[in-house]
Amino acid sequence: MKTADNYAMADFSLGFFPICGSIIATVTGSAALIGGAGKGFELGISYFITVISFVSFTVVGMLVLGPVIRKLRLYTVPELFSRRFGKIAALIPALIIGFLYMTPTFGMQLVGMSSILSSVTDIPFFWGIILGFAVTIVFTLIGGMPSVAWTDAIQTIVILAGVVLALVMGVAYVGGPSAAIEAAPQRLLQFGSIGTSQLLNWFLVFGPFYLVWQTTWQRLTAAKSTKVGISAVVIGFIISGLIGILAIFIGIAAYPMFEVGTAPDTVYTSFIAEVFPGPIGGLLMVSLLAALLTGATSFLLSGAINISKDIYEGWINPTAGDARVLRASRLSVCIMAIIGLVIALLVKDIIAIYQVALSFTASALVAPVLAAMFWARATKAGVIASTIGALVASLGWRLAGTPFGIHEIAPGLVTSIVLLIIVSLSTRHSEDESVVAYFHWFRRRRLADNADQIESSVISTIEPTGAAASDSKNRL
Repeated sequence: MKTADNYAMADFSLGFFPICGSIIATVTGSAALIGGAGKGFELGISYFITVISFVSFTVVGMLVLGPVIRKLRLYTVPELFSRRFGKIAALIPALIIGFLYMTPTFGMQLVGMSSILSSVTDIPFFWGIILGFAVTIVFTLIGGMPSVAWTDAIQTIVILAGVVLALVMGVAYVGGPSAAIEAAPQRLLQFGSIGTSQLLNWFLVFGPFYLVWQTTWQRLTAAKSTKVGISAVVIGFIISGLIGILAIFIGIAAYPMFEVGTAPDTVYTSFIAEVFPGPIGGLLMVSLLAALLTGATSFLLSGAINISKDIYEGWINPTAGDARVLRASRLSVCIMAIIGLVIALLVKDIIAIYQVALSFTASALVAPVLAAMFWARATKAGVIASTIGALVASLGWRLAGTPFGIHEIAPGLVTSIVLLIIVSLSTRHSEDESVVAYFHWFRRRRLADNADQIESSVISTIEPTGAAASDSKNRL
C-alpha cells in the first residue's frame, strides 16, 4: 500500500464481487452465527425480526441515500457531520464509532476466534485471543482495504457453504424436518411468542443502526461506480439476511439435543461438534473462524479511518500529506487493536457490551444523519445537543434497569429527535456550517444535469454536421 486512498478505500475501484462479499463476511460475524443460533435456540423464529429489520432498513437506506453518499465521496459517517455542521460536530461521532462501537466489536471477534481454537485444539483461551490478535493486526496493517475486501469475498463462499451444510446435515441428524419441528416447543415456532414489546425492541436495536453503519458507507464509496456499489450492498445484505435465518433454524434444530438452560452462545459450536465427523466438522469450524477473522479486519480498518481522517487529519494535523495520513491509519489500527485486545481479555459478557455499543451508536447518530440529508434548518448546536442528549438518555435508561421493558435505544432516539428539533429552531446556523439538505441538493443537481443532457441532445439533432455544417459556417 503506497497511498492513504489505496489503503483505506482501494482507490475507489472495487467491483461487485469484493464489495458484496465483504458486506456478507462483515455482517455474518459472531453475532450473526453464534448469536443467531443461540437466539434461535432461545427465542425461535421470533428472532427473525432482527433480520427483517436490518435488511429492510439497509435496502431502503441505500436506494434512497446511496447515490447521495456516493456523490459526496464520504470516507466516514463523521465526515458528513464535518461538512454539514463543522468539524466540532464531527468529533463526538468519530469517537463513538471508532472507540464505542468498532473497538469493542473487534474484541468480540477475538473472543469468538479464541473460543473456536480452544474448543478444537489444546490452545488455552488466553493464547487463542493473542493468536487471533496477532494474525488480524498484521493482516490489516499490510493489506488495507484491497486485501480485506477480496479475502472477505473469498471467505464468504466458505461461510455460506458452512452454514448451509450445518443446517442440512443437522436437520438430517435429528430425523428430518418433521422430526425437528415436532421436537421443538411451539413457542419457538410462533413468530410473536416473545410479545409485541420485545419484537419492537429487537426491531429498533438492529434496524436504525444500519442506516449509519460506517462499513456500508465505506464499501459504497470504494466502489468503482454508483450502480456497482448500491447493487453490491443491497444484494450483500439480502444474502446476509438469508444466512441469519439459516443460523436461527440451526438453533431450533439443535433444541432437542441440549438440555434446557444450556448457554445459548455455545449451541452453534456444540451442535457442530456433536453432529459432524471430524473432517466436516473441521470445515464448519473453519467457516466460522473465517467469519470472525473477516469481521475483525473490517472493524479494525473501518475504525482506524475514523481516527486517521476525522481526528488526526481533521483536528491534529489538517495539512497532513498523504504519507502522514497513511502512517496515521496504520498507527490507528494498532491503537484500536490493543484496546480491543484489553477488552477481550477483561470483559466477560462481551455480547452485552456489543449490544450497548450498537444501540448507543444508533440512538446518537441516526437523527443527525437524517437531518443532514433532509432538513436544512438543522443547526450545529442542535446536532451536538442531539448527540450528547441521546447518549445520556440511553445510558440513564439502561442504568435505571430499562423501565417497562423498553430497550434504551427507544428513549435515546426520541431524545435525539426532540433535542435536534427544539435546539435547531432556537439557534442560528454557525459560520462554519454548510446550510444545505444534501438529499434535496443531490436531486436538484441531478435534475439540472438531466436537463443539460436533454438540451445537448436536442441541439445535436438540429445542428448540421459534417459537410453541411462546414457549408453553413462558410455562408455565415
